[in-house]
Formats: sequence, structure tokens, C-alpha cells
Amino acid sequence: MLISSTTARPFVVNEDEDGFLPEGPRSITLDGRDAVIWVNIQTAPDATAGALHVRFWDDGEQGLWKLRGRPGFVLPTDKPGTVFVGMGKELGTLDLESNEFRLLGTIPDTNPRTIINDGDVAPGGKTIVFGTKDTQFADPIAALYLFALTDGVISKLADRQTCSNGKVFGRDAKGPVLYDIDTPTRSVVRYRSEVGSRAAKPDGVAIDLRNQPGFPDGMRGCGDGTAIIAFYNPDAISAGRAVRFDLGTGRAIEEWTTPGAPRVTCPLLVKRPDGVKLILTTATEGMAGEMRATCPEAGNLFIADTSLTDCPAPEVVRLSS
Repeated sequence: MLISSTTARPFVVNEDEDGFLPEGPRSITLDGRDAVIWVNIQTAPDATAGALHVRFWDDGEQGLWKLRGRPGFVLPTDKPGTVFVGMGKELGTLDLESNEFRLLGTIPDTNPRTIINDGDVAPGGKTIVFGTKDTQFADPIAALYLFALTDGVISKLADRQTCSNGKVFGRDAKGPVLYDIDTPTRSVVRYRSEVGSRAAKPDGVAIDLRNQPGFPDGMRGCGDGTAIIAFYNPDAISAGRAVRFDLGTGRAIEEWTTPGAPRVTCPLLVKRPDGVKLILTTATEGMAGEMRATCPEAGNLFIADTSLTDCPAPEVVRLSS
């Protein structure tokens, strides 16, 4: 079935290392100014460090924070000037004024091939669900975790993942549900847990993505029972894609394309005065020189219009008691 398609346009042009692996864009307010913040997981194929980037809506000003490790995700908090970061094997807060990282927890995994990847804050702001990835994208040695701010304990929710990516919290007829992507499986899986529990059980495949080109990467809920999934395509194609799906039926509803940037990593919905916009991060990771020349917009952030009239307000990590 044909679905509507919208062409996205460049929003932030990243040069060289800044476009290697941008992911996880989030809405944030800094000093009273609305902005988008995202991670660049690493700056080169062999790099062991990455950065945070920000772009303000009012005048397009940009900011950069170089980090000592590879950040998998960044989340806004209720403390001004402070973000929550998953980096390497650590979780903690980063003071954006001093660039000081405060360690809050370390994952129980010493494998040198695994690092923290995508994560999100659960409703209420006191729990963060995140995953890890095999940096060689080869074996199921990664996991899905839960971090509770109330006591600082990290609990394993699921193991035998390879590249834990997008997460969406929702609710269906059975109750609360966590939708999760382990990229190589090309599926969105439901997980369920008891109220107050620090365990989760898989409850079937919500969306089978094996017929979609590319690998599912980041995912964001639209607040209406649908979610937008970014597809990372390793092939030298003319444009990348992000697709909105019905989480109940798995049906594709609409798509957005990123000309010249096939490796789309993560989506973000932002409500602006002129409507709900979609932000998409893309990457140059793994592109040889010839391929990079045919994908001139790779590594940039894109923006597009949507048919949505509203989107969920940004959830923040609640550091205050």
C-alpha cells in the first residue's frame, strides 16, 4: 500500500567528525532558550570519545561539549544546565557550564566490546531504560537495563541483544508496555512488567520490519499509539527514510526521506509555532570516500513538516526528590 512521503531538508550541517554518528536528539531549554540537543557517539571509526551538540531555535546558535567517553544518549533534567548521560559503561549527570560529569552508576558488564547505546526516561522521570550494543555489531552480548534514581540500582531487563536501540513507553488493552528495538532482529518487541517490578517479560512482536529496507535504529512515540522509526541503510542509496507505524497493527502510515543521507539514526518530534516538526539525525559512519561523495548530506540533521497536530511534551529526568 502506498503511503504519503515528505522530503526533509537540512537543519544542521555537520562538518567532518561532527557528522560521524549523531543520534538521540532531544528537546531542551537552556537559559530560557528552546533548543535541540544530541549526541555524536564517536568522532571517527577508532575514536573512544564523542560529544554533545546543541542548536538553539531562536537564532541557530550552536554549542559543543567534548566528552571523555562515547555517549549513547542524553536526556534533559529538571535541574537547570544539567543533563543525564549514558556514556561508555557509565550513567551520570553532566553540568553544561563546567563540563563536569557526576557518576551515578556503572553497568555490570566488563566486556570491552559493549557500550551504552540508546535510552529513554520512563513516565514520572525517576526511571531510565537503556540498552547496550556490541560495537562490532556481531554477537548477542548486549542487554536492556533499567536504572532507578531512587536508589541508584541498575537492573537487567533482558539479555542476548546485539544493538539495543529505540524505546517507546505506551499502553494498550493489557496495560503499560515498553516497545524496544534490537536492531539486527528488524522488529519492535513488546515488554511488560508488574507495577514496581524491576523485571520485564517479552510479549511478542509489535512490528515486523523485515520487509523494510535498512535497519531500524532510533524510535519516538507520537502520543497517539503510533511511533516514528529511523532506518539506517548501509547501502549507497539516494535517500534515507523514517517511517511512522501504528504500534497496535504494525501498519506503516507515512514516511519522510532525507536526500543524500541514507543512514538515518534517530527521530524527534518538536511542537513549534508553525506546527509539529520532525528532526532526524543522520550519520557518515562506515562510508568510504566514494560512497561519501554520492551522499553529500550524510551526517547532517534534517527537519520536516508532519501531519500531526500535537506531540508528547518532553519527559525529563527528575533529579530532585
